[in-house]
Amino acid sequence: MKISTPELRRRYKFYWAEVVRVDAMRRQLEMEYATKAAEYIINYGVRPPRPQLPPFPVFPADLQGLICGGKSRRTGKPCQSREIFPNGRCKWHGGLCTGPKTAKGKAKSAQNLPALKIIGG
Repeated sequence: MKISTPELRRRYKFYWAEVVRVDAMRRQLEMEYATKAAEYIINYGVRPPRPQLPPFPVFPADLQGLICGGKSRRTGKPCQSREIFPNGRCKWHGGLCTGPKTAKGKAKSAQNLPALKIIGG
C-alpha cells in the first residue's frame, strides 16, 4: 500500500494526459489513412501501407498500486481505494461533475430534458 504524494499524483496525471495526447494523434493518423486509402484504392486498385502509429506510453512501475489517499471525514484516515481516475482520486474523492453552475449552463442542460407530456389536454 502506497499513499500517493503530490509528486506521484502529478506524474499520474501527466501519464494520463500523455495517453490522451497519443490517442488523439493515433486517431488523427487513422482518419487520414482512411481517407487516403479510399482514394488510393480507386486510383491504383490496391490498399496503401498502414501508417506507423506512435506507441502508447508505458505505465510507470512506481505508480502501480497507487491508492486514492483522500482524507475521510468520518475517520480522518486516507482512502484505500485502488480504483482511481486519471485525476488521481477515486470516485468518491475525485470531484466528479456536479452539474452546471451558471444560468446559461443550466438553460443549456434543460434543453436535454425530455418534453413534458400534458395529460388530458
